Amino acid sequence: MDIAVDRAVLASDEGLEHIRAAGDRLMSFSNLRYEGRYVPAGGFQRIHVMEFGDGPPVLLVHGAGSGGAIWHRQIAALAMDHRVVVPDVPMFGMSEIPDRVHAPRTQIGDVILDVMDALSIDIADIAGHSLGALGSIGAMTRDPERFNRAVLMSSPGFGRGLNWLLRLASVRMMQRFIRYDSRRDRAFFFDRFEAQRSGPSDEREMWKELHFRVGSRNGAVDSFHQGMGRFTGLFGQRDLLSEEALAAIGAPTLFIWGDSDKIIPTRHSKKAVESLPNARLEILEDCGHLVQLEASHRVTQLMLDWFRVS
Repeated sequence: MDIAVDRAVLASDEGLEHIRAAGDRLMSFSNLRYEGRYVPAGGFQRIHVMEFGDGPPVLLVHGAGSGGAIWHRQIAALAMDHRVVVPDVPMFGMSEIPDRVHAPRTQIGDVILDVMDALSIDIADIAGHSLGALGSIGAMTRDPERFNRAVLMSSPGFGRGLNWLLRLASVRMMQRFIRYDSRRDRAFFFDRFEAQRSGPSDEREMWKELHFRVGSRNGAVDSFHQGMGRFTGLFGQRDLLSEEALAAIGAPTLFIWGDSDKIIPTRHSKKAVESLPNARLEILEDCGHLVQLEASHRVTQLMLDWFRVS
């Protein structure tokens, strides 16, 4: 289904146009466009959503600092026999920036469920990466009957461990030294912590450009600092998943982690897979936090197999 971007919204925010252009260049590697429409969801008026293909629905929920364009290789493969729905999480991508950031698990989870309602989706598969994985868990624990199967990549919530720069970013007096809207600082963080494989590539540079453009939008810095303050503190993650919350999830779940994740420690994967009765774990060798970039073919095949249409 072709959906035109709301051009009036783009025209009103130059930062959005820069994000759209960066996302468009990234998605062009899979011959796709970063175009969608806006729907109200989770208390927001403008949540950007893309749709591709037909068939059983599957939602792809990106992590912090990026947008739905990072899923382009998985979109292209899944859309052959699925209806692929790709929302931009509030504060990132082309969605609305919150005036106030609440607990990410609840806030993103509410958006996911409301997007499903807006698109008349009763039951779906879901995949989430990093903060998007935590939001996916939020949706699955609130309304577990609406999800068939799940893929959760590099998921927070299973231990306090977290990258030290992100912990520092939650402290007000340190925030001016950690520039979320600086191209140099964003590139350093990306190359040093997020993506482990060395060597430049066109696609890698487009990921970095999208991250920079998302962080440069008006209001993005304040929202990022609010979000970090809700998500973590100096001693690590605040929002740890309880056994009671996880017990509500009945969907078979595939956890994916890179073996050298420097954002959400790989050691958390053991607790993650032990926390759900129908869980499986795949640890990808020579891979860091951004598994869709660093091991795109392997991640895509794992998702195709997990969400296979019978």
